Amino acid sequence: MYFPIGWPKYLRQPQSDSFQLQHISCSCDRMFFSILSEDTLSVWYCKPAVQIVRYTESQRNLDEFGFFCCAEWKPDSSAIAVVTSKGCIVFFLVELDVSVANHQCLYVTQEGRNQSFRRENNGTGDGDSIPAIKLMRKCEIQLDYNITSCLCIRDELAVSTENRMLIRIRWNGTRNEKSSFHLQDISVAADFQQSRACSLSDVDGHVVQMEYSPIIGGYIMVMSTGRAIFIVPPSNRRDENAAAGIWAPDLMDASCLAINHRYRLMTFGCKSGIGVAYVINELEGTLEATHRLQVSSKDYADISRAAGSVRCMKWTPDGTALAMFWEKGGFSLWSVFGSLLVCTLGGDYSLTKNGSKLFPSTVKSMEWGLEGYQLWMICSDKEEDQQGMFQSVETTHLIQLQFVKSALTVNPCMSNHEHVFLQGEDKLYINIGQLSSVSKSSHEGSSTSSAESHILAGSRHWQVIPISHSYLANNWPIRYAAIDRAGQCVAVAGKTGLAHYALFNRKWKLFGNETQERDLVVSGGMVWWKDFICIACYNIIGQRDEIRCYPRSSKLDNTFVNISKMPSQVLLLNTFRDILIVFCMDSHVMLYSMERKNTQPNSTLEVTKIQEVALNNYIPHPVCVTGVALTSLRTESVSTKSQQTTKEAESLLLNVAGKLLMFQRDRSGPKIKEKGEQKFRLLPFCPPSVVATNVENLWTVSRTSVGKLQLTEALWLGCGSHGMKVWLPLFPRSESDAHNFISKRIMLPFRVDIYPLAVLFEEAVILGAASDAMTMKYTSPSQGGQQLYDLPYSVLERTSQIYLHHILRQLLRRNLGVHALDLAQCCTELSYFPHVLELLLHEVLEAEATSKEPIPDPLLPRVVAFIQEFPEFLQTVVHCARKTEVALWPYLFSTIGNPKDLFEECLISRRLETAASYLIILQNLEKPMVSRQHATLLLDAALETGQWELAQDLVRFLKAIDPSEADAPPPLTQFNLVNAGGYCNASPPITPPDRDGFTFSNVSNVSRMRSASVTSTEALRDVPKLKEKPKLTHTKSDNQVSLKRPSPKPRDDTNADQVYIDQILNRHARKLLSSNRLRDLGYFAANIENFHLVAWMKNERLRSAKVEDFVGALRDIHNQFEWPMPVLSFSTYQQLKFKTLSTSSLASLSLLDDDLQNPGFSNSTVLKPASPQHTTLQAGGTLKSLPSQESFQNFSDDVMLQPQHIKTEDSSLATVEVSDSSSMIGDFEFLGDITSGTNDSPSPDLDLLSQEINTKGPLQSDLELR
Repeated sequence: MYFPIGWPKYLRQPQSDSFQLQHISCSCDRMFFSILSEDTLSVWYCKPAVQIVRYTESQRNLDEFGFFCCAEWKPDSSAIAVVTSKGCIVFFLVELDVSVANHQCLYVTQEGRNQSFRRENNGTGDGDSIPAIKLMRKCEIQLDYNITSCLCIRDELAVSTENRMLIRIRWNGTRNEKSSFHLQDISVAADFQQSRACSLSDVDGHVVQMEYSPIIGGYIMVMSTGRAIFIVPPSNRRDENAAAGIWAPDLMDASCLAINHRYRLMTFGCKSGIGVAYVINELEGTLEATHRLQVSSKDYADISRAAGSVRCMKWTPDGTALAMFWEKGGFSLWSVFGSLLVCTLGGDYSLTKNGSKLFPSTVKSMEWGLEGYQLWMICSDKEEDQQGMFQSVETTHLIQLQFVKSALTVNPCMSNHEHVFLQGEDKLYINIGQLSSVSKSSHEGSSTSSAESHILAGSRHWQVIPISHSYLANNWPIRYAAIDRAGQCVAVAGKTGLAHYALFNRKWKLFGNETQERDLVVSGGMVWWKDFICIACYNIIGQRDEIRCYPRSSKLDNTFVNISKMPSQVLLLNTFRDILIVFCMDSHVMLYSMERKNTQPNSTLEVTKIQEVALNNYIPHPVCVTGVALTSLRTESVSTKSQQTTKEAESLLLNVAGKLLMFQRDRSGPKIKEKGEQKFRLLPFCPPSVVATNVENLWTVSRTSVGKLQLTEALWLGCGSHGMKVWLPLFPRSESDAHNFISKRIMLPFRVDIYPLAVLFEEAVILGAASDAMTMKYTSPSQGGQQLYDLPYSVLERTSQIYLHHILRQLLRRNLGVHALDLAQCCTELSYFPHVLELLLHEVLEAEATSKEPIPDPLLPRVVAFIQEFPEFLQTVVHCARKTEVALWPYLFSTIGNPKDLFEECLISRRLETAASYLIILQNLEKPMVSRQHATLLLDAALETGQWELAQDLVRFLKAIDPSEADAPPPLTQFNLVNAGGYCNASPPITPPDRDGFTFSNVSNVSRMRSASVTSTEALRDVPKLKEKPKLTHTKSDNQVSLKRPSPKPRDDTNADQVYIDQILNRHARKLLSSNRLRDLGYFAANIENFHLVAWMKNERLRSAKVEDFVGALRDIHNQFEWPMPVLSFSTYQQLKFKTLSTSSLASLSLLDDDLQNPGFSNSTVLKPASPQHTTLQAGGTLKSLPSQESFQNFSDDVMLQPQHIKTEDSSLATVEVSDSSSMIGDFEFLGDITSGTNDSPSPDLDLLSQEINTKGPLQSDLELR
């Protein structure tokens, strides 16, 4: 809820102080702060933080009455009571000092040469004006005993003394004997219902600190013995014979306390360094512990020794966060029910590298500022004097911490939105990601689309909106803030008036008439409905409470406003579809229907009251209601078939001091129509049922997603240290399965690692925020700039967490696997769904495999069976195993099955990356021989599918296996594995330089041959068996090396292993070359290390490199590189034509006849060009006529190729030379009249240019061929 931000501010103190600061307290409106030292009383203003007046006590009075200890303000800020060390209370009057010129504004804000002072209608200054006040000592009252605690209760002071008296003193200095009592007259028991109660005695000690809560109805006290007690004063007792007080159970070391009035919580700090929160159990009449404020030992070890006992604690003004300080320094911030928000005991908050000095140092007193934006602290440092090693000097600092808070703290209606929205004293923080750049027209809708939700979940940046200075100057601080559902319009309300801002045009709208702005005070929240901003305000001129609705598109003026009068003060606002929910101070909830009228020139809003519900019998006090919402949820969920798109208001949700009450519609009576209308009157509500306790926030969604009804029809609850809860609907698969005795909803709790501020329902993601710290050097002003500290700078970060696996786990634990499967299947399109399955499997495995207790009904088999329903099963298992300790693998695979079987399934389904991960598991669970066999299978598959990087990793993996340890036992306790994450890296360049100096652009520069090549063709073609160690033969080069220097046996095994790998690589290369796959061969040689392509091709020139079908090989190469086929230019065609006619012989004619009779040419097409055309080689060796020369852009070389059908002694392997004794036209079956068009010969330059362009292939292929 609250997060520190920015630098801590050290406020400058007067240098004439002879005593250190002791205590700080604030006025009721938190505009003024009184700061005490032992002899001075000073009054400071909240903002700017400056000292207004200072009173110094005389030495004679100090000797007579004692030093100043603590102070309390009168509720109207007209007096201050100061308690001294000798049991005296001194009263000071706080008055406006009219003797000072311009006393309404002691300090004037000057901007440049212009300085201005504005005066409001009631005579007081504007927001920046600081009045001149004076302190007058009025009187004092001397008590018989020293005062141990003091607090203000309405118009009286309640003080406790060392003799266990509780005395009520009026502000005029007289006692109220009727309300005073002695603790020995109080009977205390374990609960209010017990008859045996005993009075307090001297053994129980005296009061150290006390607080009074009118909502709880009594005093809460911490005794000097460490026990805590709740006492009902005599004026509030109903039965004189009943016990007047009850002990807090299991609490023996309490040191301080703080009371949360809204949530009726009593929080105690303990000497052990933890805090405990209690609430009154009204059924049993006892104090019941709800949660503990204890920092995790995993993050902060030995907190009691490092930080000490809890020194002081204080709730924020809105009661949504608790600040707790320790004796030795450091502080923590907690939510209402114990979720840790900030802790300075570790990380960059420590002022020294070893963490010996905490930030802040020991806090003697603290107080929250106006609206909780600042935290005022008096910190004490004890430093060794430079003149002596054993002397210590205590210095005090007045420090101010800055905070931002969630809009949920004061405006709970923001829980309907899917944005993290934080408000500071002068800025707003929104996580809207990239949505701010979308056009205005896309924000008229009332819901967030799925694509926008993806951006919200992935964006980690804040959209920071500075609040208009023109508005903030007169209306500081910002009290309320609201954002619309699209995240594009925000509104703020300060001391008076309001202003709103549009992100799509980045402009603020303020009241043009400042009088209208100053005449209204927003007092009950604000909410957006479509393009209207609805506020609950108090009309100062009319002296009444109102609901006002201003249109966004119009000017901010009362001319365009819709006003509805309220019978009492409005405390909360919310909306549900077209219904406005209003909760008032009289404990009544009123429902209003809103209808937008598209009138010209501006749209108007019609607000009509449709229902009013009285809730006085269910609410102890209206202030305790922290949230109100209208929802379509019902305890009995309807089936998916009967689910309607338009959702009706079925239930009213009320959060009363953390207890969530649900009021459902009473459908037992008849429906009644309104007079003169066709609509039915809204049904009344039934008595409430308690849905959950310890509720801080609740989230519902008003829209319906047909594909994700389980998520959109659920109720999400934030419960502090208890994590989150989801009230999930259970839809039956068919109407016949919908039995009455089967539950229709289920409450599922789950833990979260962040504090939830928003829920993306359809994305199954929780959004939150966190504060982190960075350090800088700081020079202490008290030490003359000599000593340096590391001052922390707080930064704000946005956090997110997936929660779907928690829900699936809870459903499977409760044997609701069918509902878990339905829920998971509707989320399979999420990009992180495989990660959800991994988290589910990992958490269950860690919990059960490390459990010290036996598990009679393990959950892991059900989780495994559940994951098998999805195609990501194999990937999920291996990823989970790789992220888990090796010692847990046997337990995992004893449930899942043999990893060898999973490896084979990956090979069959061609999931080679996943199979590579299983290979790492086999290396640790099986013998090295088994890993080698499976790696060979995977290598063959990787080479066949062209996954070269994976193949290279597998080659290194095979080389790393020691042949001498092939039958060694599996290394279950080792985890030095090949990095499988490298398999997913980016592909290397297509033509990297060879490591032996060979490059594909210079094939003639061969530096050396492979040192381990196989000489036997039969040995190369034999495929080694997987389950038997292959018999490897050594090369001639190996024998030469062995003759020079005999190698030991491990070296022979290494050579044999190298030959074994070479066999696999050579076999695949031979397969590629024999099938004319030159492109794949190039990739293969470029990505496989130590494969010498030139040397290998020289060895294969008479084997696999020999071309049998030259035309087929040429066609395959052209198809692989997408390169155009060879083209006959027109000039060459003319030359060959005349040459053929002039030199034709019987031999050429016979050759032509043989070609025509060849079955391979029977389906050839005979072409007769009618105009000058080009001919190109076609499949089967035919010539195909091309378009006329004018349409050509490309031409090719004059090479004529054909398969060799008649082999002679002089013929080459794959070509037929063009000679005078051969007829090329006859070879290509060009028949018919070829004498036409001889005079239309193009120019040679145009012919050459066209030929070059026509034979040009794609750029990528050109790079590969080069």
